[in-house]
Amino acid sequence: MIIYVDQREKKPYNFPAMETETALLNYGDYAVKGLGYWDVNPNTGQEEFYPEFAVERKSLNDLARSVGTDRKRFEDEIERAQQADNFAVVIESTMTDAYKGRYYSKIHPNAVVGTVKKWPYKYGTLQFKWAEDREGGKQETLRLLDKWYIQAATDLF
Repeated sequence: MIIYVDQREKKPYNFPAMETETALLNYGDYAVKGLGYWDVNPNTGQEEFYPEFAVERKSLNDLARSVGTDRKRFEDEIERAQQADNFAVVIESTMTDAYKGRYYSKIHPNAVVGTVKKWPYKYGTLQFKWAEDREGGKQETLRLLDKWYIQAATDLF
C-alpha cells in the first residue's frame, strides 16, 4: 500500500514504515495510490486524484475555522467527497477540548461539536474521528486507510 499525501498538506504525517508519494488530491489529505482515478478538475484545469476513500487531517484550530469562517470551503470539499466510498475527518484533539473551546476561533463550542455530530447524517460517506493528539491522528489515519484498503482488496474477489 502506497499512501498519497496531498501536495497542499502543510503538516503531513510521517509514516516511517510506509511508502508515501505526494499527489494533488481532489478531496482529503491522505489516500491510497491506485484506488481512485485521475481526472482534470473542471474548475482548476489541473489533473487531480479522486480517491475511493480519503482522510482529512484537522487540528482543533483547523476544525473550528473549517466549521466557522471557512465553512463554505469545507462543505464544498465534503460535497466533492460524497463520490468516495468513505471520507473521514481525523481531529487531533478530544471532544472535551472542543466543548471547552480550546481553540483560537470565536465560534461557540456547541457549534463546533454540533456540526461534528450532525454532518455525518447530512453527508452519508462522512465520519469524524477524535484522535486526542497528533500522534493519535497519525495512527487513526493509517488504521482507516489500511482498513479501507483491505476492504477494497477483498471486494475484488
